[in-house]
Amino acid sequence: MIKTTIIAANGSEEIETLVPLDVLRRAGVDCNLVSVCDRELTLSRGAKVIADVLICDYDFTSVDCVILPGGMPGAKNVSISAAAINAIKSVEARGGLIAAICAAPAVILAKHSVCADKKATCYPASDFIAALGDRYTGEKLCSDGNLITADGPLSSFEFAFKICERLGVKPAF
Repeated sequence: MIKTTIIAANGSEEIETLVPLDVLRRAGVDCNLVSVCDRELTLSRGAKVIADVLICDYDFTSVDCVILPGGMPGAKNVSISAAAINAIKSVEARGGLIAAICAAPAVILAKHSVCADKKATCYPASDFIAALGDRYTGEKLCSDGNLITADGPLSSFEFAFKICERLGVKPAF
């Protein structure tokens, strides 16, 4: 079975966290919401969700895809988690799929040189664009090798559908 993981934190964006989770689960993919802090997360607009597991208790060795929602300070909270960065880099090193949306491509991936040779997009804030440098495409959705990126919450369904496509599964609605 295909195994995916959404790494989230307090302040992660609701739509960017829950749309991929729902779309992938409906498609029959094993998708876990993993928290870098507490099991109960307060997302960027105040919604509370319960993560499936804490990152310290999760085994990433068989993960096919890591998904990183944006939202601030959620993306920053993931970025400062050594366990999260180690997990992301281990999936990347195995050739796994890395999918990041909104602030995550700049705040997490660019900061830690993950998929550093790939084109990417992000939320169009000047500091995020600067973090990606000449890799920034300005597109709503960008797919380059093992990296999928999107610009923000309005692109969440396209982002989730692209992840499904790359994993070889069909969304079920």
